[in-house]
Amino acid sequence: MIYIVGIGRSGSTLLTSILNNHSQVKAIPEVPFILFFSRYFGKIQGKSLSLEDQTKEYLNVFQKIRPKSIVNISNQFPTNFKYNTYIEFCERVLDGFEIINSKGMHQVYVDKNPQYSLFIPHLRKIDPNAKFIFLVRDYRDNVLSRTKKKNNKPLNIAYNAFRNRFFLKALKMNLKKQDCIIIQYEKLVTDSKATIRELCEFINIPFEESMLNPASFEESQLEVSYQPLNRFMKDHFLQLTQSINSTAAGKWKNTFSEKERKYIEGICGNIGHYFGYQKSTSHLPYFFLIIGFLPQYLLAKWHLVKAKLIYFLPPKIKINRLRKQIENGRLR
Repeated sequence: MIYIVGIGRSGSTLLTSILNNHSQVKAIPEVPFILFFSRYFGKIQGKSLSLEDQTKEYLNVFQKIRPKSIVNISNQFPTNFKYNTYIEFCERVLDGFEIINSKGMHQVYVDKNPQYSLFIPHLRKIDPNAKFIFLVRDYRDNVLSRTKKKNNKPLNIAYNAFRNRFFLKALKMNLKKQDCIIIQYEKLVTDSKATIRELCEFINIPFEESMLNPASFEESQLEVSYQPLNRFMKDHFLQLTQSINSTAAGKWKNTFSEKERKYIEGICGNIGHYFGYQKSTSHLPYFFLIIGFLPQYLLAKWHLVKAKLIYFLPPKIKINRLRKQIENGRLR
């Protein structure tokens, strides 16, 4: 299994579309059932009817917030399919997914979810053959994108800078040369062919020219069955319709004020430099920025802790929680 990790708004949806245009790949756009059940079923040896039943229930609920025409995950998988481990079970479930142009069994499965960035050691434990694509983007462009996205978490610049820092630190802490590759969003959109070739070599698949032309869709194909969340999900999945272009790279240079740059670079600059992004200005020490933006720091930290706490909940409770979030239109 290949996992795309990195903070959201870094190009992971674009990369998912690119990979789905390869004949040997099925890439899943944010259907995090692998992590959802792994805490309680990650060590199974043989068949588990409880896991099968709960997975069916989860996917049927989750389908309500995914456009079925391009992300069909509610197909009932056969009750007699064989698996010996949790990851084998997950792969058999993925066989039944219909994702854009990818249907049926595939040689390579790619699972994309930003939240996986916080659980890389656990994914390595349940999937010893896992490989990770560390997708990174200039932290200033990422903060800008997150503050402009409708229905996002707090739009505050400091909050999103702290959140970016925490995600990049998680990637740095878990970087291993043998099973990881770092892909910069900027190289993906400006030197696409060379970057995608490098990625194919890492995954161990041949490069295909079709990868340079991700599939496009009409907005009408992005409808989800649960209408209260339809606009939110359309905005989210509209990225699947976009072709490769470099217009979003470097927008921060003409958007943020000098003061805003100092804040963002003070929070993210050092960890950003590790991933190849240079600072543009002098900045305040990180400690003083924590004091100055303590509410935003604590909120960003709490959202990461909350994600980890939810992971430990029993699957039945998490399914009910998801169902209520959807019914209340509060899914983010």
